[in-house]
Amino acid sequence: MDWTDLETYFSNPRLGRYLSELNQDQGQAAAAYAHNLRLTEALFPLLNVLEIALRNRMHHQLQKAYGQANWWDCWTGDTNFTWQNKEIHNAKAKLKKRKESQSPDKILAELTFGFWCSLFNTRLQALLWKDLRLVFAHCPKNIRQRNTISPKLNQMRDLRNRAFHHEPLLWLTPALFDQYTEGLTIIKWIDPKLSAWLQQHDRMKIIWQQLP
Repeated sequence: MDWTDLETYFSNPRLGRYLSELNQDQGQAAAAYAHNLRLTEALFPLLNVLEIALRNRMHHQLQKAYGQANWWDCWTGDTNFTWQNKEIHNAKAKLKKRKESQSPDKILAELTFGFWCSLFNTRLQALLWKDLRLVFAHCPKNIRQRNTISPKLNQMRDLRNRAFHHEPLLWLTPALFDQYTEGLTIIKWIDPKLSAWLQQHDRMKIIWQQLP
């Protein structure tokens, strides 16, 4: 397809960022757009492992702390968790609409990455951090602090959202590969074996090295 075809299907505003970054060179912009697709694809294993492992380990710790699988029921009526209770209500409503079970496993899978990141917010530190810090059992104790981990998780959430909404990843600050490396570090803090397993199935380093 030529540039006119790309504009027809992907829109001028979407392609404009690529032209702007590459001095209005349509050939380079088209190549960069295709490379961005490959980078997005290569990022998915990291995002998948991070989100699922994080929420499952958080669930494990909160289940222990509250003594029940549906630990969120303990937050009902608690104004500290107003936003989280709304998200849980929405998750249940979606399951009900699809006529699916509202089991703990189903609700966990329905909750967003933003929900899990929110449990590390400053206002919940006194309520949750004592238990949630154990999710990162392999993080060095001198940096295993909520105010260290929370910003890193939010950066990963922003990266996930950009990737899932098909935004440019080539010109991020910090650079995409640096953010990817941060993600690997977080996974390593959860379990180094999980990080090693992921890298057997991960193509990000190869794709990044192919950048023109």
